[in-house]
Amino acid sequence: MSPTLKSPMHRSIAILVAFTSFVSLLGACASVTSTTSIKPDMAFRLGGGQRGAFTVRGTNAGDVPVAVYSERAGVRDSITTLLPGAPVDARFPAQAMAVFKNTSATRDATVSIRVTGDVGSLGMGYEPNTKR
Repeated sequence: MSPTLKSPMHRSIAILVAFTSFVSLLGACASVTSTTSIKPDMAFRLGGGQRGAFTVRGTNAGDVPVAVYSERAGVRDSITTLLPGAPVDARFPAQAMAVFKNTSATRDATVSIRVTGDVGSLGMGYEPNTKR
């Protein structure tokens, strides 16, 4: 006899699968907006473990240049350096990380960004500017 959705356990499993799919879809379609301050000689890291791609759009809202990199599997590639007021529009593939490096040794940097795509599992954090 094959299982049907008539049993309470099978209905519960079907509901759980449907809910999980909905939450995954919601996370994949969501966005995150942030104004982030980056201390001198520090970098802000976004992503790195997500299954899907994400896009970052925004501006350098501060008064010091911010270098933007894509990092994947330990390899860091330069995308651009944002002068104050300059926009950014960059796409990052699955498993990649966006890195925003404050180029100043004395002043805070500020970026205002909107992240779209697979934002449900994006990690975030700071690191010292040891990678050049």
